[in-house]
Amino acid sequence: MNRVLLVTNIFPPMIGGPATFIDRFAHHLSAKGHRVTVLCSSDLPDDPSDARRPFRVVRVCLRVREFYEVLVRVRLFWLMLFHREILVNGLEPYVEEVTRIVPRRFVLKVVGDSAWETARNRGTTIGTIDEFQTNAQDQGRHAALIAKRNRWVFRATQIVTPSEYLRKLVIGWGVSPEKTVVVNNGVEIEASHADVPKARAAGLPLQILFVGRLTNWKGVETLLLALRNLHGVRTTVIGDGPAYPHLHELAIQLGVSDEVTFQGRCNPQEVREAMRSAHALVLMSLYEGMSHTLLEAAALGLPVIASNVSGNEEVVLDGQTGLLIAPRDVAALARCLERLRDDEAFRLSLAENARARAADFSIDRTVMGFARLLDSL
Repeated sequence: MNRVLLVTNIFPPMIGGPATFIDRFAHHLSAKGHRVTVLCSSDLPDDPSDARRPFRVVRVCLRVREFYEVLVRVRLFWLMLFHREILVNGLEPYVEEVTRIVPRRFVLKVVGDSAWETARNRGTTIGTIDEFQTNAQDQGRHAALIAKRNRWVFRATQIVTPSEYLRKLVIGWGVSPEKTVVVNNGVEIEASHADVPKARAAGLPLQILFVGRLTNWKGVETLLLALRNLHGVRTTVIGDGPAYPHLHELAIQLGVSDEVTFQGRCNPQEVREAMRSAHALVLMSLYEGMSHTLLEAAALGLPVIASNVSGNEEVVLDGQTGLLIAPRDVAALARCLERLRDDEAFRLSLAENARARAADFSIDRTVMGFARLLDSL
């Protein structure tokens, strides 16, 4: 039996890729007899759901930022003293600081470029993640962010990425290829095919779903623009984030607010129910490492329209399990929505194929891959 520490910035009831992965990974490790502790940031100092988990959850409350900055470092320090197997999937700057005092080998999961994400959030770059890597002006203007990212990347013993796309990105930062490995994100696969969408009743609108954090690279504005003058389509947006006020106002200005429902943050069960009720999912983001949302949709037999960028192309088979189009291409998205609305047989074919595709990304395969890496430490 091993003592395993999992470090993450978000954890249920927060939604998002890291939250989903760490919770599932901790459950699987606990079932195999390991003693698991999860350290996470949290809106509250505790959550009732933690009592039902077979592992310990240490939450650091975000309400008072000054107190949080001290407490997260203190708790990391003590937990790292008593754990030899450590996986980091968030809170990387704090981990890098603490490991200067408590030298520890750790596995780092890299799911994107934090320097680019910060620059996008600040509005100091408008380029894509790929453009950011080679643009001399961006590299110079954001040298401090890049240096900060590299500090924790180069301190890690092993780096794991969920897609080949991200592995190549990390190697481009100067990391040795031998230090990097791909372990795809995984999803629970149920034996029943009851989740595969049935035929849409005649006359009912096509129900479209978006799930994710509302930031300026997730492409929700592209979806809203595509809905103009498009009849017979209704959209639900699940998630919150800094772009919410802008997107809500944009829907009003475009005249599509009656066809769009902003659901806000939902718990995982509510997200699954929304996916079961939807006819298709749209994810027009500028980049995804390997989207948990796309994998969840596939497992539930939900076809997707996604941007043909980064990790999306490793999940979605264009024309077979979903449709891939260029990000920001409003006209192409409108045409895809019309096709799914008007060609029910094609939509159901995508649904069946998506469900079959999900078997290639089982959570058991992901867990075994990470367990082997932790054991190697």
